[in-house]
Amino acid sequence: MKYTKGKLVAVLFVVFFSLCAANSVSAIGVVSTITVRQSPEGITYDAAKREIFVANYGNNTVSVIADSNNTVVATIPLRSSPFGIVYDPGVGKIYVSCSDSKVYVIDDDLNQVIANVTVGLYPFWVAYDSGKGEIFVSNTGGGTVSVIADNNNTVVATVVLGIGVQPKALCYDSGKGEIFVPCWEGGGPIKVISDSNNTVVATILLPETVSIREPWAAGYDPDKNEIFVSNADNTLYFISDTNNTIVASLQTPSATGFVYDSGKDLMFSANQYNNSVSVISNHTVIETIMVGLQPRAVAYDPAMSKIFVTNSYVNTVSVISDSASVPNTTPGNNNNNNNNNNNGGQQNNNADKKGTPGFELLIVIGAAAIVLFMKRKR
Repeated sequence: MKYTKGKLVAVLFVVFFSLCAANSVSAIGVVSTITVRQSPEGITYDAAKREIFVANYGNNTVSVIADSNNTVVATIPLRSSPFGIVYDPGVGKIYVSCSDSKVYVIDDDLNQVIANVTVGLYPFWVAYDSGKGEIFVSNTGGGTVSVIADNNNTVVATVVLGIGVQPKALCYDSGKGEIFVPCWEGGGPIKVISDSNNTVVATILLPETVSIREPWAAGYDPDKNEIFVSNADNTLYFISDTNNTIVASLQTPSATGFVYDSGKDLMFSANQYNNSVSVISNHTVIETIMVGLQPRAVAYDPAMSKIFVTNSYVNTVSVISDSASVPNTTPGNNNNNNNNNNNGGQQNNNADKKGTPGFELLIVIGAAAIVLFMKRKR
C-alpha cells in the first residue's frame, strides 16, 4: 500500500511539474540596459547593419548600438542637438533632424555624416516614406513639413500646415501612401498629407468634448490599418485610415512614441510621464513594462525580437524582449506577418506572475519531498 501511494505521489509530481512548465509564460520585460550619451531622444533600427541608432540631444552625438550584444560600437559627432532619427533602407542612410534647422545624413557603413539638408525651423521629428523614397520632417517652429528626396538629399516640397500650427511626431501610412501629422494649436488637428502630390488631403479633429487638444505622437498599425495618436489629456485615439475617423479611444499615460512589432502584431508606446512602455493589442493595454526615467521613443528590431527604448532623463536605452510575449488564448487569430498566433485579449494584473513560478515551485518541491519521505518509509 505504501509503495502504491509513493508511486501515485510521484506520478502527480511529474504531471503537476509538466503542467506548470506548459502553462508558464514569461512576461514581456526588460532584458538589458545600455548607457548612451546625454538626453537620448529619437531612435531607429538599421536592418542592413543590425544596429540601433540613438540621437543624443544633450550631447550633439548619435550612438550606434550592435543588437548582437547590446553594446555601443560607435559614437557619431554632430554640429547641433539631434532629436528625430530614421533609417532609410532604400539608400542605407540614417537621417537625423537637428536644432540648427538641418537634417544630417549618416552613412551606416562609415558611421559618419556625409551630407546635410536645410529644412524649416526646429525640425524635431522625421518619418521615412518607403513608397516614394522620401523623408518627411516636422518643422515645429515653422508650421510646415519638409519633404526630402533620398536620391539626391534635396528638399522637393514644403507642405504648409497653417499659421501657428506646430507639427509633432508624424508617421507614414504605407497602406494609403499618406503621412499623419499631429499638430498643436488650431484645435489640435491631425493633418493628413498625400505623398503623391505633397498636399494636405484631410484634417482630423479631436472630439469637441476634449478640453486639452494637444496631440503629440502618431504611429501606424499596418495590421489594423489604423493610426495611433496620443493626446496630452492621457487619451490614445485610434483612427481608421479608410475614412479618417476616430474609431476608438483608450486612457493611457501620454505617449511620446510608437513602434509596431510585426512579429507579434502588437504596438509598443513609450510613456514619458510614468516611465513605462505600454503593450497594446485590439485597442487594449495588455501589459505595462517599467523602464528608465522619461522614455521618449521606441524602435523595433525584428531580427532579435526586441524593442529598444530611449530613457531621456537617465541617458540609457532599455531593451525589451518580446520573444515570450503573451499567451495565445484566442484560437484562429492568425498574424499575416508570420506563422505565430497571438493573444488579442486583455491580460489581468497577475499576468506577469505566470513567468515567475514561485508558488508552483514551492508545491513541486513539497511534492518531491513527499515522494522521498514515502520512499524512506518503505
